[in-house]
Amino acid sequence: MLSENKAKLVKKCYLVPKIARYSLLSLFPTGAAAILLVMIDNIALGSNGLGDLQLIAISSVMIAEGILTIACGLSAKATLRSERWRAIERETHCGPTGPDSASGLNVFALMDLLGSSAAIIAREQGIALPRQGRAAAAVFLAPILLLVLAFTPRFIDSAAQASSAQNSAAQTLSAFQDALESGVSYVMADDPLERRQDSGYQVSGNVTDQDGDIVARISIETDSQGAVDGVVYTASVDIEKTAQENLAFADENIDRLHELIADVDAPQVAAGLFNKPQLPAEFRESFLAGDYYTPLDVDLDNTGDLRAWATFSTDSRDEFDEYSSPRISIFLQANR
Repeated sequence: MLSENKAKLVKKCYLVPKIARYSLLSLFPTGAAAILLVMIDNIALGSNGLGDLQLIAISSVMIAEGILTIACGLSAKATLRSERWRAIERETHCGPTGPDSASGLNVFALMDLLGSSAAIIAREQGIALPRQGRAAAAVFLAPILLLVLAFTPRFIDSAAQASSAQNSAAQTLSAFQDALESGVSYVMADDPLERRQDSGYQVSGNVTDQDGDIVARISIETDSQGAVDGVVYTASVDIEKTAQENLAFADENIDRLHELIADVDAPQVAAGLFNKPQLPAEFRESFLAGDYYTPLDVDLDNTGDLRAWATFSTDSRDEFDEYSSPRISIFLQANR
């Protein structure tokens, strides 16, 4: 009957090969968990990139898993060559598995040899071997738990920032919604508190005629923090009217829509987004000299942080029909 210390060594030698394989295999679920945690942080909570602590944790855990595999292999090799293990083999009459019988074997074969020898000795000596399930659970779950703990502070911070951004965006959109409701037919606005959008939010107001058709529109776009990064003014073009009449109609509606938002106190990504828009002379001349079937695109400003341009959107003469909607638009957009 083996002594207590020798029985402990047999149990250890039985577990070492299995822990080595578990540790090597655990690299895959650990990597998958890291990717999932990063996705939760970046997509669900709206954070950007990866924090230093989280990067260090991911690298350290995965390196530790590799080191544990190597350490188990070296331990198995050293144990097989040790006099203490040979003495246990002689005492239990299980046959030699020292350097002579293990020569030429790779690390994993050596670990398998050690594990099978330990299992034989345990069976012959009536030693209760430790359960593999506990070892597997520890090796697979411990790295994932460490990653979760490393990401928890970032999740809390990201959630707080996302909530603050949603509240700021909601206040901005609410201010524009209130300003537009007094001068347009109906207003449509995103609700940041209901659904967070990393791409930003939009509030728009439509002006309709007596038939309910949209004849003018304004659209205000914000980033995810609620800062305005784009304003678009649009007025429809009636091909039954003269070019001068359509320009006058566009000027009137664009001025009126601008007046509705000019005094709204809201942050801007770029200065000038709330400036009064005007169709440039080049656009007017081209529109008056052209026809209703040739689109136009003229830059107003493309310097600094702000880009502005005017367009006339339409269909070609061959494609123009009752579903066509020619329109004059002015775009004010923050350069990014």
